[in-house]
Amino acid sequence: MDEKQDQKSKWIEMGVKLALAFAALFPVYALLYVTFPVSILAIYLISAVLFALFAPWDDLKKKFLS
Repeated sequence: MDEKQDQKSKWIEMGVKLALAFAALFPVYALLYVTFPVSILAIYLISAVLFALFAPWDDLKKKFLS
């Protein structure tokens, strides 16, 4: 049962990280989309996923939640 709960919390953690990545990158890509809308949406999605995976979340958590 603990393993199932750990798995669920891991998915929730990844979802929150992805949502924060989308929120952090939105202003830049919104401006790019207004000026050059061809493939900016794909670049936005790819970079948000990469940011969610490779951002230093522990350092950010210490900085903003302490």
